[in-house]
Parts: sequence; C-alpha cells; structure tokens
Amino acid sequence: MLKSLVVEAFVLRLALLLALATGTGNALASPIYHVALDTTSLAGQHAWLDFLFTGLDNAAPAQATVTGFTADTGGVTLAEGDVSGSLASALVIGNGSGWNEYGQWLQLGGLLEFDVAFDLGPAGAGTSLVVTLLDDRFGYLAGTGDLVTFALQPGAGTAVSADSAFAAVSAIPEPGSLAVLGTGLLLMMATRRFGRRR
Repeated sequence: MLKSLVVEAFVLRLALLLALATGTGNALASPIYHVALDTTSLAGQHAWLDFLFTGLDNAAPAQATVTGFTADTGGVTLAEGDVSGSLASALVIGNGSGWNEYGQWLQLGGLLEFDVAFDLGPAGAGTSLVVTLLDDRFGYLAGTGDLVTFALQPGAGTAVSADSAFAAVSAIPEPGSLAVLGTGLLLMMATRRFGRRR
C-alpha cells in the first residue's frame, strides 16, 4: 500500500513537472499583442492605416499575422512585397527581401483595434513591424509619426514602443498557455490533496 502511494505521488509530481515545463516553453514563445489606436482626436479625417514589415540584411525569416481588426475594411487597400490576406480576415506580412507593406484606407474617429502575432526564425538579424497613419500623400498624419513599433530580434524577444497619445499595446496569453496553466493548477491541487491523505 505504501509503495502504491509513493508511486502515485511520483506520477502526479512528474505530470506537474511536465505541465510546468511545457508552460515555460509557451511562455518563452512570442506572445500575441493587442493593439488599440485611439483616433477620436482625428474624427472625420481619412488616412492609410499602414503596416510596414522590414528586416535588416540577413534578417531571420519572420511573419507578422494581424487578426481581429475591428473597423470597417471596405476602403481601398495597397499591398507591396510579401503580403497576403486582408484586415477583414487575416493579414500576413513576411519580411522577405525588399519593401513589405500593407495599407488600408479608413475614416478615423474611434478605436482601431487588432491583434498581431509573430513567427520569427531562431537566428539572424532583426526585423521591425511599424504601424502608422498616413495622409493621402503618404506623409505622417498630423505629425503623429510611428504609432507602434515592434522590434524583433532572434533570441532577445520583442521590444515594443508606442506613441501613448494614440496607441496602447498589451500582450495577451495564447489559448494554449492558458490550457497548460489550468492543467498545472489542477495537478498542483491533486498533489496537495494526495499529500493530505497520507
């Protein structure tokens, strides 16, 4: 009986260790970022919501995937380089050689929200995704400059900068990470209960 209890405790602790190790791997993966651009101060104006994804020479292969866009996407779009899809469903931009850019013509006046996730190769130089608003002549709208910049560097994570007057960026957990966290918590509770029974 004692041997059976020891084996059961060992198996529970091993399962907990595996769940936590898997969760650590997910935590180290690139998170999904939620971006909210507040354009209420620019109400009534039109602009290009512009995504520019470029890498340095010898950049690690990378993709940015934009999903969950909340505004009307019925306007004109422009795409150049390694770009597929649209903001209406899912926009995928690669950092292939040259200029990789997507623009969506929009009427401003509220919140523009979307999520962005990155897939970055393990080695090589860095890549940046810049999000901005451009006027009809492709100049910065009202001098706002770059609203959000994601600087990706293999092995060093993602550095995020945002113009706080217009943009807010927050990392959100991936569904897989939440599942692993829940599994880990359940196993911790089971281990604790088992420890009390002994």
